[in-house]
Order: sequence, then C-alpha cells, then structure tokens
Amino acid sequence: MTTEPASPPPSPDNSPHDAHTAPRHPVRISEILTGLASTPGRDRITLGDLINALEARAFGVLMLVLSLPNVVGVGTVPGVSTLFGAPQLVFAIQMMAGAKSPWLPKRFMRASIATAEMARIVEKVRPRLEKVERRLRPRLLALTTPFAERMTGFMYLLLATAVALPIPLANNLPSVAMTVMSLGFIAFDGAFVLAGILIGLVSLVVAVLVVLGGIAAFWKLLSFF
Repeated sequence: MTTEPASPPPSPDNSPHDAHTAPRHPVRISEILTGLASTPGRDRITLGDLINALEARAFGVLMLVLSLPNVVGVGTVPGVSTLFGAPQLVFAIQMMAGAKSPWLPKRFMRASIATAEMARIVEKVRPRLEKVERRLRPRLLALTTPFAERMTGFMYLLLATAVALPIPLANNLPSVAMTVMSLGFIAFDGAFVLAGILIGLVSLVVAVLVVLGGIAAFWKLLSFF
C-alpha cells in the first residue's frame, strides 16, 4: 500500500438517516464497492475514499471487518484478539460521541490500494456479500437512528473491551454479536441490530463467568501452597 492525499477526516455529527428518512431500498454495500472499484480515471483508491463512499455506514463496515477474524477463530492466536479489539474500542467511542463517520489520522486515511486490485477483491467477495444482503432489509428503523447508534456504541464498547482483553474463550461470542449488529446498521435492519444486542448481552455474561471462574481456579490453586 502507498499513500496519497485524501479528504480531511469527518467531524462529529449525526448520521444522515433516521427512522423517518432511512431509504426504503438503500444502496447495497456490494453496489457501492463495485462502483468505487470501477471509477474511470482513478489509479488508486484511498481508505478515505472508501469511508466517504460508505458515509454513515462506514462504522458498520469497519466493525464488521474487525469482528470477522475472531468469528472465524483467528482470534484464538495470542495477541490477535487485542489487535482487532483495540481499534473497535476507538470506533465505539466515536459512535458514542455522535461522529458522522469514522475518524482516522490522515496518514491512515491516505493509505491506498490500486483500483485494479480493489476490483479483483470486490469481484471475489461480491457473491458472498450479496447472499448476506438478500437476508437484510430496512425494518425496526427506530433501532438504526443516530440516537440508537450512540446508545449501541456503548454496547460496542463493552463488547470490544471483552474482545481486546486476553480472556481465553471469551472473545468469539462478543465478535459474533458485533458482526450481527454491524450487518443491521449497514442495511438499516433493526431486527439484526436487536439480535446482535441480545447476543451481546449473553456474551458479556459468559465473559464475566469465565473471568470469575478463572479467579476461583487461581485462588484454589494458591490454597495448595
């Protein structure tokens, strides 16, 4: 990856959609990515370009991408869960603050990829992405409003904390919860957001039980000395 100038980072503001203005048939992420990758006259695409194209849904996409490694089990490798959980903590705080879209340092916003390479990636992932998108639709829009996103940002914060901490067997389920929530925000699907919150609550209970069990085992071990 190389770097090139990108637009300045977005400033905190409300997301452009709410329970009354969310599109009945929102443009799919697969269509946005395809359009971006086929932009004529552009040799490279920056991370800033991608975030600007996704607009308010950039939070959902980034959270989704950062959650998937732990969902598929990569997070079991020591240190990996923290690597992906730490950025999620930052984005969760930005959501709680009402940021319109993710803010990253200019150096990261200028990171770029060749348009041709982006096109190859999009072509590879589009069939699976479209399969998931067919299950999503705008509903329970009250759970996808700017206010709801801020409140859900707190849930993201708790879940990202559970993921970032080196707690064995406690980072998979929180990542599943964030994946489901993110899909809901991407498609304005409040049902998925609600399902993700419920899974998140269960995962937090499991994480607490794992921690308490570990503490109890530690004290029991000490009793033998």
